[in-house]
Amino acid sequence: MVEITEATSIEELAVIISEALEAAGITATLSGGGAVSIYSKNQYMSHDLDFVTSADHKSLLKAIAPLGFTQGAYKRLYEHPRTEWLVEFPAGPLGFGERTVDHRSIGLLQTEHGA
Repeated sequence: MVEITEATSIEELAVIISEALEAAGITATLSGGGAVSIYSKNQYMSHDLDFVTSADHKSLLKAIAPLGFTQGAYKRLYEHPRTEWLVEFPAGPLGFGERTVDHRSIGLLQTEHGA
């Protein structure tokens, strides 16, 4: 298992979380400011990662607790003692305004850390 440290980048953290969710059978799509930060090479800096998912709180916690995350101020917000970034799981479905987006239509971003 990859260790999360103070030096873990937002991009690397997104990959670590994505892989943990995938291993747990949870479909989640990175969205919001964290996605913009990664795609823009931090020209816009976010302080959280939002993964849109329909998974329930217990499944999410079971998937990311082994990484060192604990529940934050509410059930779908998680914190890690060695990173400044919060992780939030807004409820699905994924969409923009009134438009729902099928997660399978979104491409994966290949990074040096993984997809």
